Amino acid sequence: MQQEDKKKWMHWGGIVLVIIIVVVGAFLLINRNNKSPSQNEQPLQNQAPLPKVDSSVTVSLNPASGKREVVLAVDNIPGQTSTIDYELSYQTVSQGLQGVIGTIHLGSGESSYKKSITLGTCSTGTCIYHEVVGSISLSLKFSGGYGQKIFEKDFQI
Repeated sequence: MQQEDKKKWMHWGGIVLVIIIVVVGAFLLINRNNKSPSQNEQPLQNQAPLPKVDSSVTVSLNPASGKREVVLAVDNIPGQTSTIDYELSYQTVSQGLQGVIGTIHLGSGESSYKKSITLGTCSTGTCIYHEVVGSISLSLKFSGGYGQKIFEKDFQI
């Protein structure tokens, strides 16, 4: 094969390669944009807010251990409740916005629960406590045979 023929084949091969890359790239881009969102990717604005828990449920959040901990107490928990997800968020003097999350697993028929929660971080027996400024926002999500219900309130500690 002559030098000129080799250059011609390389030239056309390069053009074909560029066309393939463009077509594959366009296909991937179109395919990614046309994906229907999965259940976990639904936009928040389309989700209905959770109903509030019944007013018979009483919740308290009281300081303990020199304000290094709080005691969360929940009474009159709705029947059929299996879990309560909790989230506390608060501002601190030097660490900014901080929080604590967790899940409470309830036994069958359990209608009250009490838990001590550390306001800080603990690792291998050493704790660094947060100096809380202002109120603590508490959110509880009750889950059970009735679906899900929510409780939200700010507590002054």
